[in-house]
Amino acid sequence: SKKERAVETMRMKTRICRPALLGLLLCLLPLCSRGQREEKQKHILIVLIHGMGDTCCDPLSIGKIERVIERRSDADDTLKTKVISIKFGRNSMRDFISGFIGDAFSLVKDFGCAQLRNAKEEMMMMHRDFESTEKKNDDKVETILLGFSQGGVFARAMVETCEDEVNALITFGAPHSGVWKFPGCDKMANALSRKWCEYSRKVASKAAYSKMLKSKSVQASYFRDVSDAKRFEQYVRSGSLLSVINGEEDGSDDEDHARGEERKRKMGQRRREKMCNLDVFAMFSFEKDEVVVPRDSAVFSDAPSVPFEYTEEKSSELLNVRETKFYLNEEDGLCLRELDEKNRMKIDVVPDAHHMQFSLEWFTENVIDKYIVAAPEKREEEVKEEASKRKENDARDPASGGADAGAPPPQTTTTSKNTLVEVDRNTVSTKVLSSPPPAMKPAASAAARDNGRTATTRGGKVLKEEDKEE
Repeated sequence: SKKERAVETMRMKTRICRPALLGLLLCLLPLCSRGQREEKQKHILIVLIHGMGDTCCDPLSIGKIERVIERRSDADDTLKTKVISIKFGRNSMRDFISGFIGDAFSLVKDFGCAQLRNAKEEMMMMHRDFESTEKKNDDKVETILLGFSQGGVFARAMVETCEDEVNALITFGAPHSGVWKFPGCDKMANALSRKWCEYSRKVASKAAYSKMLKSKSVQASYFRDVSDAKRFEQYVRSGSLLSVINGEEDGSDDEDHARGEERKRKMGQRRREKMCNLDVFAMFSFEKDEVVVPRDSAVFSDAPSVPFEYTEEKSSELLNVRETKFYLNEEDGLCLRELDEKNRMKIDVVPDAHHMQFSLEWFTENVIDKYIVAAPEKREEEVKEEASKRKENDARDPASGGADAGAPPPQTTTTSKNTLVEVDRNTVSTKVLSSPPPAMKPAASAAARDNGRTATTRGGKVLKEEDKEE
């Protein structure tokens, strides 16, 4: 009958459709799980900024560091990372030359900020929700800047001046308080050599603050002569990159002084805002650094007064960062105090290491695992843990907590799980804040440098090139 034929037809259609539907579901299942994995992934943009005498992509220096970060990040399924290295020019040669010759402000804006913006847009477009609002996508990409030596000054300038927000700033041997003199003058063998070295420094100091050299010499952009009051005043009035990002520029270059003061005030507010938005600001100095003078400029140490004639023997007289105007000036400062009180400012030293020389194992353990792979959840846990420890200490010792409750924590440095002396016994202070561990293993010892996995960005070359993994 017609009814029976209709029922049979329906049964046949059902038998045909069931496998098709099952196949469709099986096809869609990987897509769904992939979407869930993408939702759980952290999107991190890592930006490397090289220093003087190096290039963005040298396979033996910055390129090697880039590969180490990529390998470590790829091993973590919860991370979706993009690593870029800023190229200050159209090609490698221009990039190298720009480490010496060029306008520092233009290099930061036209290359640093521009490449940061492009890389962030690419990550936003790759995100599965790229059709959402730009603001929403922008928040989903965490940005971490790593600045090496001179590149550390550029990296901080990018944090303070680029439109894009930065979540973490990590610098290595960066002269945050400036370079005060030619390296090695006080170590010259004879008096005549020392005299000529100092004379050359004074000539360079005068030239560094001229309008012509300011726009031509990159090194002049962070030269800060504290040995003479008049030359320091020239620095303040020069409008150099460092004087601007450190909030020391007096704005007197403007014909209208009131306009200059207003401009400085607005810039200071913006600079402070951008720095306060950082989840972490980590600064590394090198124990045997002889390139950055003084070496603890890398951790924002400063002269106790101006004039101050710095020598290696006077290194213990330098102000620790928490005693400097950069830290104590709350209104126009760099937000260092606020970051420190929230446990977001980290100070560390690479023991037994010369300028920009460290092992890849040290870099992986103390930088990648601490600030990149673990970001940002682990950093938040560290903040809570530190706050908890402070409460416990106050509860155990009410006298110390009540006497100076608003004082910041002591300036200590850590390497892996070890606590060292305050920066180093010969640098910022001779005062021991906590006892060093009995069996402390240096992160960049001679043994570590001889194990075939040592990287250095000094002059863009590696001291030992063989990498067993590669």
